[in-house]
Amino acid sequence: GHTDIVSSCHFCFEDTKILSCSYDKTVKLWVCHESVTIQQSHHNFTKCFIFRVITSSYDKTVKAWDMETGKMLWTVEQEGLVTSCNISCDGKYVVSGLDMENAICVIDAVNAITVAYVQDHHRSTVTRCCFDPDNERVCSVSCDKTIKLWDIIAQSTTITIDEAHNNVISDCCFSIDGHYLCTASWDKILKIWDVKIGEFRCHGPICLNQGHKGSVSSCIFSKDASLVVSGAYDKTIALWD
Repeated sequence: GHTDIVSSCHFCFEDTKILSCSYDKTVKLWVCHESVTIQQSHHNFTKCFIFRVITSSYDKTVKAWDMETGKMLWTVEQEGLVTSCNISCDGKYVVSGLDMENAICVIDAVNAITVAYVQDHHRSTVTRCCFDPDNERVCSVSCDKTIKLWDIIAQSTTITIDEAHNNVISDCCFSIDGHYLCTASWDKILKIWDVKIGEFRCHGPICLNQGHKGSVSSCIFSKDASLVVSGAYDKTIALWD
C-alpha cells in the first residue's frame, strides 16, 4: 500500500477503517482494500493519530488534515525534529515531542495555537508523548531513561521517575482507565506503573521481561487493560497477560 517503510498504523471509526503513514510522505485511510491518499504531506513521516488526522514529522511540523477530503487544515512549525504526536481524547489539544531543547509542545487543536512549550523537560530527546484518558496529564519518555507526567491545568510536572529503565525508553501508553502506564525500552523490558495510586513508589513497577531478544520499540494496552502487546527490533510481537 506504500512505496516505503510504514512507520505507524491505527484502527479508527469504531475499527471499520485503518489509517497508515509512511516514509513515502503519505497518509492512507483504508476501507477494505481501498484507500484515500494524502499526497506529499510531509518530508518524512514519524507517526499519525486520530483527530481528523494529526501527523508529525522530521520536517519539523505538526499538521492537521480533513479525513474526508485529505486537505490540510493547519500546520504548526517547530524548531526541531518532531519525534512524536498525540491528540487528547476530547480532541482539544495536541502534544508533540521535540529533539530541540528536549521539549514538549501543547497545541490548541482547533485554532492551531501553542498553549504550552516546556523547554528542557528532559535531559535528552523526547521519544514519545501521550495524553492520559482524562485529558489532564501528558506523559513523556526520553533517551534520558526518565518518565515525566506533566499536568495541563497546573502546567507543572507532577511525577518524575528517574532511571526508569536501563536504556532509552521508546514508547509509553496509558490503560483506558488511566490507572496504569506501560513503558517500553531498548533494555528489552516493558514496565507497568501504577500512576493512579502511586504504588510503584513502594513496590516498584511490574516488569515484563524475557519476551524479546531485541530492543522493545512499541507497546499498547488492550481496551480492558488485561493484555499488553509489544513489538521489538528482534522482529517479534509479544502478547502479555
